[in-house]
Amino acid sequence: MPGHQKPPTGFAFIEDYVDEDGNVIVPGIATRLGISPSTYRKWRMAGKGPLTVKPGKKVMASEKAIAAYFDRLEREAGEPIHEMRPPEVKTLTPAA
Repeated sequence: MPGHQKPPTGFAFIEDYVDEDGNVIVPGIATRLGISPSTYRKWRMAGKGPLTVKPGKKVMASEKAIAAYFDRLEREAGEPIHEMRPPEVKTLTPAA
């Protein structure tokens, strides 16, 4: 459920910040990643996603950390995958 406490300037909570009229003012980390808040909480426990801090009861990430996470994803998407095995050389064996 979206919260009514406004995040500090330059930060975002996991959930969207919604004002009293029900308008989304600051999209949350999960919304920016295109996932649900519960999925982001699982990612966070697994060490995925942008760097977060928890100075009080609310988990938040800075705008810079969120941008850096997207930059890293974009950079990694363009890098070759070195974990793959190279193709094996096929040799023909003469029939007996």
